[in-house]
Amino acid sequence: MGSIIPPPRRLIRHGGTVPFPGRVALTGVTGADRAAENVVRSALHRAGVYRIEVPDPDLTIRFARGPGAPEEYRVVVQAGEVLLEGADDTGTCYAAHVFARLLADGLPAVTVEDRPGMAWRGSIEGFYGTPWTHRERLAHLDFLGAHRMNAYVYAPKDDPYHRDRWREPYPSDELSRLAELVDRANANHVRFVFTVSPGLSIRYSEPADLDALLAKFAAVKALGCEHFCVALDDIDPRRWHDPRDEAVHGHLGAAHAWLVNRVRGWAGVPVQFVPTEYHGLAETRYKKEVRDLLAPDTAVWWTGHDVVPATITVDEARQARELFGHPILVWDNYPVNDYIPGRVPLGPYDGRDNGLSAHVEGVLSNPANQVAMSTVALRAFAEYGWDDTGFDATAAHRRALADLAGGRADTLAALVAFADLNTRDDRLHHEQAPEHAAALATIRADLDNGKREDALSRLTLLAERLIAMPERVAAADARFAVEAQAWLTAARLWGEALAALVPVIEDGTGHDHVRRLMAAAAGVRDDRRPHHKGGVHVGDGVLDAFLTAVLDGS
Repeated sequence: MGSIIPPPRRLIRHGGTVPFPGRVALTGVTGADRAAENVVRSALHRAGVYRIEVPDPDLTIRFARGPGAPEEYRVVVQAGEVLLEGADDTGTCYAAHVFARLLADGLPAVTVEDRPGMAWRGSIEGFYGTPWTHRERLAHLDFLGAHRMNAYVYAPKDDPYHRDRWREPYPSDELSRLAELVDRANANHVRFVFTVSPGLSIRYSEPADLDALLAKFAAVKALGCEHFCVALDDIDPRRWHDPRDEAVHGHLGAAHAWLVNRVRGWAGVPVQFVPTEYHGLAETRYKKEVRDLLAPDTAVWWTGHDVVPATITVDEARQARELFGHPILVWDNYPVNDYIPGRVPLGPYDGRDNGLSAHVEGVLSNPANQVAMSTVALRAFAEYGWDDTGFDATAAHRRALADLAGGRADTLAALVAFADLNTRDDRLHHEQAPEHAAALATIRADLDNGKREDALSRLTLLAERLIAMPERVAAADARFAVEAQAWLTAARLWGEALAALVPVIEDGTGHDHVRRLMAAAAGVRDDRRPHHKGGVHVGDGVLDAFLTAVLDGS
């Protein structure tokens, strides 16, 4: 039952497995269940079952509505029948995804009942640097749906029509791509939250600017989008863009509340707001005006006590809810990497107290420029958002890597090692490559204690693992391997440098060859902004420090 991620709240094992179906019938499917039906059909096809909707089935899969909270579901697998029951369309779709995993696991006879702990779960494309491609976004929406995450906030800082040129309508080709994203999100039961960030130039007293903002939202609403956000983050709070603004509103908080309220009135539904003061817990005039003037049902985004906090506690979440006086959504800046060029954080998603759902509506990830590599953290976010009271960061991290490995032990071992080499992010994790550091410390101790053969044996094994890492990781996920190419290439070169250290230790030759490999490893670059300006960091401060120490001491 390890295939259900995260573990469900209620699992009853009936014993054994249901005979693998050869002939299947689907019943109870309504128009609202088409997404769930597609998930089931795809799972059956992957399992080699093509005889569907036959008159004499050996397995009937029944779709049904049942009682429960939003998105709650129940799956019952027994001889001859599978029940996929949801409290709503989304719950039924999640039941279908659980069935797909159970089918891949041999279809054990079980009852699974579950519901989410947080109302909002998902991701925010809100980083600086190279935005995701359209194809990457489509695949990401499929990933979110498959992992029971229900929100995608479109807010890429380097989309010019989102921020710098927000007044300009999207060109027709860009609007067509947004329409496809909205459709794909809806098909995956993912809320597409369209965001505009006008704060760099908006004039709050100029009617034409409000009209331009509402027209921007209206163009995407016409595509089927139902969720909207105004982002006024990362702007100079002391600067007005029209001398009338200060006279009319007095202070930025009042101006922002006024603007967001106008969007709320236009939308006719609750909207979301990223304030200029999106982090911290200090009372300010800005926060007071937001608290007092913003429409009560508007959700406010907050990153924690800092922009990228090492921890977020239940007490901090409580304070944020009281300070802003509105529903809180946590914009969690992990594993975003626009502030750490050359790094892709692959460590555990930790430092967040269990039980934040008592005070916030959701905790969403701001991922890295590398969308597929971000899925390691996003799998953990999916677990946390689903059950933040029973979340175990270490176990979730291991399950995320195992899920990515697809059942291959050698691939999992390579992914675990690769993640260790990319642990440091200077916020949640300050220590780099702790497992490799421990292994190299053992090798160094063997050398210092005269156990040269033991040291060389350990060193050779470690080097071989690093050299083989690119090939083994590529077996996990092609998109992951392509995005990770620079980091995997660097890992291989560090492995070759470790292997080249053997003759240095044995007979004192080959120093220059090792140094050339070290320079090559340090010079590998990724082509995405902002990582293109310098080398990628893989096991830095650990692999290079060990090699340098041995070279200098030999």
